[in-house]
Amino acid sequence: MDKKNKMFNRGLLLGLFLFSLMIAWMSYDIFSRDGIIGGSTNVLVMGTNAGFKPFEYKEGENVVGFDVDLAKEIAKELGKELKIEDMAFDGLLPALDSGQIDMAIAGMSVTPERQKNVLFSNSYYSAAQKIIVREGSDIRNKYQLEGKHLGVQLGTTGDTLANKINNVRVSQFPTAPSVLQELSTGGVDAVILDDAPANRYLNNFNNLKILTGSLSDEQYAIAIKKGNSDLQVKANKVIDDMKKDGRYQKLLDKYFSNDKNKNGEDKK
Repeated sequence: MDKKNKMFNRGLLLGLFLFSLMIAWMSYDIFSRDGIIGGSTNVLVMGTNAGFKPFEYKEGENVVGFDVDLAKEIAKELGKELKIEDMAFDGLLPALDSGQIDMAIAGMSVTPERQKNVLFSNSYYSAAQKIIVREGSDIRNKYQLEGKHLGVQLGTTGDTLANKINNVRVSQFPTAPSVLQELSTGGVDAVILDDAPANRYLNNFNNLKILTGSLSDEQYAIAIKKGNSDLQVKANKVIDDMKKDGRYQKLLDKYFSNDKNKNGEDKK
C-alpha cells in the first residue's frame, strides 16, 4: 500500500471515529434532556394507579389528585421535575424494585407484608375498608359476606381481606370504578373498597350504598425502594412540614371537604 493510501485510510478512520463521538454526544444530550440518563437526577418519578379518586384520577390526559399534589410538594422541595407513571396497582412495587419509578403514591396502605419489600414514609392519610352493596341487598354486615361473590381492586388491602373470608368467591378488577360497575350490574354480590374512593365514585351509581362500620383501619404512606433512606427522610420532612404550615389542611379541604357517603354521613 502506498503512502497516499495509508494517509487516506488513517484520515477515514479518524473521520469515522470523530463522527461516532459526535453521534454519541448528541444521543447523550437528547436522553439527558428527556430524563432517560444523565438528567435523571433532576427528575422524580412517581408511580400511581389513576383510578382511585380523589387520590389519583384522570382529567383529560392529565393525572391529578391529592397524591399528585403531595408528590409535587416533594419534588419542589428536592428541586426536581415530577414525572408520573400511571400503571396497574399490583405493578407498582415491582416497578419500584426495578428502578422504573422512585416512589409509589397511590393510596397505598402500610402492611407488614409490604414493609418486607419497601420503605414507607410517615403516614399521610387514615383510611378504612368498607363494604359496598346494591340497594335492597340482604347483606347488612361483614358476617353475611360468607358464601358470597365479592369484587375487589387487584392487589389492594381490600383484595387481601376478601381472600381471608371463609367460603367466598373473589373477582379482581384493575380499578375502583371497574369493580363498582361490576357490582352495579349484578356481577358480584358486594365490594370491599377504601372509604374515600367509595364515597367519591358512588356518586355515579345510584343503586349502590356503603354499609356502616369498617373492616379495617389503615394508614396511607409513600412506598420507596429499600435502601433509598435519603428519599424517605426527605419525604417525611415534606409531610411533617405540610402538616405544620397548613399546606396539608389545604389539600384535605380541596379534595375532601364535600365528601359524604350514601347515607349522608360525613367522611371519617
